[in-house]
Amino acid sequence: MHLTRRDLLKTSALGIAALHVPGFKVQVLAQRSAEPVAEITINSVYIRGQWYFDPAGILIERGQTLRWAATKWGATVTAFHPSNYNHELRIPENARPFNSGLIGEDSDRYNTFEWTFDVEGTYDYFSRHHEPLGMVGRIIVGRPGGPAESNRPGYGAREGRAPLFPAEIKLLEYLSSQNIAAQKKVPYPTDLLVRTFPYTGRD
Repeated sequence: MHLTRRDLLKTSALGIAALHVPGFKVQVLAQRSAEPVAEITINSVYIRGQWYFDPAGILIERGQTLRWAATKWGATVTAFHPSNYNHELRIPENARPFNSGLIGEDSDRYNTFEWTFDVEGTYDYFSRHHEPLGMVGRIIVGRPGGPAESNRPGYGAREGRAPLFPAEIKLLEYLSSQNIAAQKKVPYPTDLLVRTFPYTGRD
């Protein structure tokens, strides 16, 4: 197919005109600014009795989506919030609390859970059935802030909230929001909650 100079000029004119169509420019900018989905894996080491999120701490942008991908069935991704099993509030006060339920239970979304974070601040979360093992994580959306920054883990027990297990407190205190903001991702510290085998319950 041979294009004349007139054909090329027509094509160029149509392209320029399209940029002035209401909404066209906004759509292009939105696509360019959209952040990719970030991912956290849910792992387990049965012989040591360990279940954990990796990275344990992550920094994302406001409006970005996080995806949790499980290597085994049975964990949850549950925000620290009174509506989630009476837990203390450790997400921004005006943020929606998330709770995945058992990941893998619904075959339509087998082994994954996604959540979009549209409120800036610090979010702490846990796995419902693995709390005694210290299965918690921390997300910074934009910059640190909110109840998770102003209250030490475990404060809610004084207010009648569900108590936190020592292993949960240990890992949350390790996950410095300043380190997460600086490094963007903080890997799960595999040596922090290592248990001897057989596990006696005293470690």
